[in-house]
Amino acid sequence: MLRNPNRKPIYFTIIIDLKGSRTNFVDQEATNSFISYFVRKLNAEFIMDIGESTFQQKDGDSIMIVLQEGMEALVYRIYQFCNSLYYRSEFQEMAVTKMIPGKHLAFYFSVGVGTVDTNINQLNNVDVVNGSSISRATEGITLVKRIVDNQVPTPQFSFKKSPFKLLINTTSALNTQPSADAITGLFYLLYEKILNTKSKRFGYALLYPERQISNINLAHELAEKYKMSSFNVDYSDPIQRAQVSSKVSVMLAPVKKEPVILIQNAIVNGLLNIKEELVQQL
Repeated sequence: MLRNPNRKPIYFTIIIDLKGSRTNFVDQEATNSFISYFVRKLNAEFIMDIGESTFQQKDGDSIMIVLQEGMEALVYRIYQFCNSLYYRSEFQEMAVTKMIPGKHLAFYFSVGVGTVDTNINQLNNVDVVNGSSISRATEGITLVKRIVDNQVPTPQFSFKKSPFKLLINTTSALNTQPSADAITGLFYLLYEKILNTKSKRFGYALLYPERQISNINLAHELAEKYKMSSFNVDYSDPIQRAQVSSKVSVMLAPVKKEPVILIQNAIVNGLLNIKEELVQQL
């Protein structure tokens, strides 16, 4: 099948929506401040990868970015980073200063795949940019909220453990996106079934980004960045060094196994396949 040389590019729009922004935060100013902080963290992390696109605050309590064709693999990295950032003490401390005591911090994470109708120069203008990619991401937020609240008649991937409740949406018609649902299912398998305890999710968060780092340096990071007192030891003492190194090994063992790596690769390849399927339809 020949491709249309004049076809529109395929875009992946991500919307991250703050769960309970009106009930869990002190006031609208606190919500705006926290989302603005989150936006800065995302842009700082991905400034070298997202080209002219940037993360933008939308409607006060959500974040949006429109990824251009060729950047679809970033969807996984962005989701991985969000889950990593969530567990950092700086992020949690910022949330605590803005939230009502006792409330839980969580987000909806929707990915809309499709085209964009506005000029490429308007990708960062959340009030102007439009197209099926944006509308599907918006619809995805509504749908994932219903899924989390058990308001859908058919079984769906309801993220309970991950703080980012994910859905990939490639069509406005219900039950007609098997490829997208399969990739959502892989995210679910990894973040809900394999990373099924807080310690496993925390260990996986430590591995972002993929890097070669010693157990001792990770232990330092746990003590300084994550404020974990059990790793705040005398690192000049060989016995204490060995003890914290062993603790790190135990924490990371479940998330260094081959199935995790295979699922990561399958997700990235699946995102590429979703794009190709939509290309064939244009």
